[in-house]
Amino acid sequence: MKTATKNNFSDQTIRCLVKSHFPQAILSKIERIVGGTFNTVYLLEGSGLPDASIMLKTGPHRDVEVPKHEADNLKTEIYTYQLLENQNIQVPRIYAHDFSHSIIPHDFFFMEKISGKTWYEISPKKTPQLMYELGRQTAEMHKTKGSWFGTINDETDERFDTWSQAFQHKIETLLKEVEARGSTLPIAEIRHQIALRKDLLDEVKTPRLVNFDLWAGNVFLEKGSDWQISGLIDFERSFFGDPMASFVSALFLYDNVEKEPHFIQGYNQVSQELLVITEDDRERMWLYTLLFYLRAYVETERYQGLMKWGQKSFLSATLTFMTRALNRRWKKRLKARKDEK
Repeated sequence: MKTATKNNFSDQTIRCLVKSHFPQAILSKIERIVGGTFNTVYLLEGSGLPDASIMLKTGPHRDVEVPKHEADNLKTEIYTYQLLENQNIQVPRIYAHDFSHSIIPHDFFFMEKISGKTWYEISPKKTPQLMYELGRQTAEMHKTKGSWFGTINDETDERFDTWSQAFQHKIETLLKEVEARGSTLPIAEIRHQIALRKDLLDEVKTPRLVNFDLWAGNVFLEKGSDWQISGLIDFERSFFGDPMASFVSALFLYDNVEKEPHFIQGYNQVSQELLVITEDDRERMWLYTLLFYLRAYVETERYQGLMKWGQKSFLSATLTFMTRALNRRWKKRLKARKDEK
């Protein structure tokens, strides 16, 4: 999909990037991968590379205006892969990365090519084995603890002592983007609903690694006797926070994690804490879903024409509905507490 952040480098430029990190490399194939809406990925083949086939991932030009939450996406992805190096989870190896902008005014890195195709492309039957393994690898990710809540990059001002501070910062960053462009979203009510749940958010005491983009397009499968997970990619939206947030971004994998017994079984096989979702967890997951759709709303700015209009209209209606639903849920919680007394 063509968007304002996508690149279209010449073969000569790509050969220059490759030579800067793999001087003996001779490329026989350069293929721009179709898909994604933010970064640009190329498949490279040839001799003198770390493997016969590797991937080059490039970020937008440094002068392209992007939402603040996306400014250091590639750094977040690299740092997250480094955190997962010693975990029993299938993520690509990173061969080299360059954030210096000394060769091109873009962040970029080279990584392992994951075999197979994405879950989204294949749309396989949700077998017990697949869901078990997805649960297991999700739990492996959640075993990684952070020293702070918030973003995984070099921005120390986005690291917080409490989950409510980190979450409110994420929401506020997005709302400021919305306000700057003008919008009919119920911005004041969104802020109010988040503020009401500050104490609820602060019940989360341990920052854990969250992949907030664990959807079917980022899960690779390959066929053996049955479909198996061959790798997970695109950890650029990761952060340290409530592990329950991972479950709301699983588009086209499952709708409700509580209705996925084989996922839960795989998760509990390796998790340091059994996956038991409480009513408070469900309330927090509503907030994470709001964050997910608010982020998507802000990101519609990179689209054009009918695509932009359609996405923005859908997300505006969804966010308005969710904000009203959060208000009703809060009133219901207050009434339940009053009735208990």
